[in-house]
Amino acid sequence: MASDVYLQIEGVNGESSDDKHKGWIEVQAIDWGVAQPTAGTVSTAGGHTIGRAVFDAINIKKAVDLASPKLMELAAQGKTIPNAKLEFFRADGGGPVKYYEVVLANVLVSSSRKTFGGHGLLVEQFTLHFAKITERYTQQKIGGGVGGSTGGGWDLAANKAAA
Repeated sequence: MASDVYLQIEGVNGESSDDKHKGWIEVQAIDWGVAQPTAGTVSTAGGHTIGRAVFDAINIKKAVDLASPKLMELAAQGKTIPNAKLEFFRADGGGPVKYYEVVLANVLVSSSRKTFGGHGLLVEQFTLHFAKITERYTQQKIGGGVGGSTGGGWDLAANKAAA
C-alpha cells in the first residue's frame, strides 16, 4: 500500500472490500483546488484580492464499478446529495493510517465520462461540485502511529471559513 483513497457518496454503493470502507468507491486519481482572484495592482490598503475564492470541481478517476450507473444518473439529474467523504490512507507499521480527510456538503455530480484505451478495464472520470468543504490532515510519526492534526474548511454559500 503506497496510498489508498476511498470515497463515500450518500446513496451510492461502490465495490470496496476494505474492512472499514465496505461499499465505498475506490479512487485511482483525484485533483481539486481553490484560487483567489487577484488584481494586477495593489489597493491603497495593500490588498491584492478582487473577489470570492473560486473552487475547482473535484475530478475523480476510478475503475467502472457498481457506482458507475448511479453516478451517470446523478449527473444527468442534477440532484444535490447531502454528504460525501474522501479518506486517504498510507502504510504504517501497524496497518494503514488515515492521513487526510475531505468532507463535502451539498454535493453535485456534475459530469460522468467513461473511457477505454484498449488496455485494461473501462475507466470512469467524474466531477463533484459542493457548497461546503472541510479538510483535515493528520501527521504520521516517523516511528509509526499518528501525531497532531490540523483542519480547515470553507462554506461557499456563506463565503466564510467552515469548521
